[in-house]
Amino acid sequence: MKNTFSNRFLTSKREKQNKKISKRKAYLLNENTPFDVTEAFRNLKSSISVCVPKNRKGGVSILATSSYPEDGKTTITTNLSLMFAQSDAKVVLVDADIRKGRIAKYFNKKSEPGLSDLLSGHATLDEVLHQSQINENLYIIPCGTHSPKPYELLESDAMKAVNEQLKERFDYVFFDTPPVLVVSDALALAPSMEGTILVTRHLVSYVSDIARSLNTLRFAKANVLGIIVNDYHVKEDKSYGGYKKYGYGYGYSDEPTQKND
Repeated sequence: MKNTFSNRFLTSKREKQNKKISKRKAYLLNENTPFDVTEAFRNLKSSISVCVPKNRKGGVSILATSSYPEDGKTTITTNLSLMFAQSDAKVVLVDADIRKGRIAKYFNKKSEPGLSDLLSGHATLDEVLHQSQINENLYIIPCGTHSPKPYELLESDAMKAVNEQLKERFDYVFFDTPPVLVVSDALALAPSMEGTILVTRHLVSYVSDIARSLNTLRFAKANVLGIIVNDYHVKEDKSYGGYKKYGYGYGYSDEPTQKND
């Protein structure tokens, strides 16, 4: 009886994990993504390219963070990396959320070994670097083994060296970091980045929290490129040549919308 219950429990747990992975993969840009969502990411890519153009001597590093969890930061960063890769830029997406990284789930990869293992000397760069099956120009580095001192790892000289190594091999290096008002991990990386973007969520993020996040990032000497408003839906506009879906917005988020009172 115990074996039967155990097998059922493991099977149920495995099915739930597979559903979560499928759900994450469904968020990635593909041929079925609505036009306005794809165009929004294309415009976002263009804006970032102007703010921090590709350096002839090496790549550029961009950090993404949010004020709080569930703003859709990881989905935005992942799709933005994919959009750059689709334009023939060589891109690496680094999961710098050592506490609770989820990027590996989007690509059906294991989280270990990853960034934390690389920084602690338990893995090499080639061991944690994975080419995605979605686009040959996109590589990922998962978060790795959970560490009791993530801030110290991200602030270390080893992290600075890894960042420089990645910029030598890639055109764009995207770092997905934890929410800046929850933990300080993003602040350890921000000063060494060419640019930082703050992801917010329409009707969820408070203006006061956005202001606090910006002040915190700027105090840490982050080069803030701008704010991304996620999950914003524009009303249909029938005046543009009969095209009813004219308008831009980010229709993706990590979790179902829960509006604040």
